[in-house]
Amino acid sequence: MKKLVVYFVILHTAMLLITGFGIWFILKQFFPQILIGSYYIVPLFFYILGLIFILQFRQTPREAAKMVNMHLMTRSVKIFTSLGVILIYWALDKTNARNFAIIFIIFYLVTLIWETYIYLRIEKYIKFKDEQEKPPAERIEQ
Repeated sequence: MKKLVVYFVILHTAMLLITGFGIWFILKQFFPQILIGSYYIVPLFFYILGLIFILQFRQTPREAAKMVNMHLMTRSVKIFTSLGVILIYWALDKTNARNFAIIFIIFYLVTLIWETYIYLRIEKYIKFKDEQEKPPAERIEQ
């Protein structure tokens, strides 16, 4: 599992760097009126949350129900922290709050897809490991 976590951390870092610079470039070239000065907050927020999400799975039990519960719990935490960040930004900078929310939602959707992919890969890995730990007679009978 440690190798898989390192793989996902590296992949997550690369994905957010590419997405962050890609969205920044698109906004700068085609939608400069939406680009805000504190743009870096959004990718940084999702990078930190993604790292927490990935590292959380190291302690995940191999039972499917507990894994689903943990996944739903991390989604709930992500929704509430995202709402909190948007409200804090709105309270501090009301003039750019709409643009910040648009950028934030775009990143939220991208990371939602990305984290779902990571979750599915981890679940597949756990099932594979469970299958490998069974004695050979049990694997043949199935």
